Amino acid sequence: MSVEVPVRPAEPATRQAPPPEALIREARRRQRRRRAVVLGLVAVAAAAGLVALSARTTGGSPPKDRLVPRPGPVHPVSSPGPLAGSWRVHTTVVTIGGNGRGTATWPGPLGAGQSEATATPGRAELRVTGVSGMHGIGLVSGSTEPSVLADGPVQLLVTSQDLLYVTQGGSTAVGPILGSGLCGPSALALPLAQQVAAGINCGA
Repeated sequence: MSVEVPVRPAEPATRQAPPPEALIREARRRQRRRRAVVLGLVAVAAAAGLVALSARTTGGSPPKDRLVPRPGPVHPVSSPGPLAGSWRVHTTVVTIGGNGRGTATWPGPLGAGQSEATATPGRAELRVTGVSGMHGIGLVSGSTEPSVLADGPVQLLVTSQDLLYVTQGGSTAVGPILGSGLCGPSALALPLAQQVAAGINCGA
């Protein structure tokens, strides 16, 4: 008796390669994906650039390499205290108002036949910026004759004789303003003999 063994059909040794059309389609599909990814990255970068530019133009923090102008020093006006009033010698006058702002005027250079009363006066603006007791500091600006009183800081002192002294820097020069005792109302009220006895000269 013979036994029949079923014979399986032989498997193909190799699989068939996909047709060229399928390969082309797959390559195109991959290329489209790559393009979409690249375009997405470009769009994200562009959006980030627009946000940064908007922040700069709407007051965001400036870039480190941009120079930001710094405001100059501010010199506030201070209450003048005992410095307030009108101080004078002859035709030289320093006037300081209750708001700490004032002026200084003095006789300008004398021309032929001119006197202190007729010469064009020099002038400067004065601002009191600090007071401590009878001492003060101020700031001169707009001087028409810097050789007499230059623009810049000044020191102010009121003495017990009712005299105002104005000094500038380390200068010891004496002129119409600097180094001269300018008389306040009490000193001006003294008779000439008492002024001389006290070493005061308020002038005519």
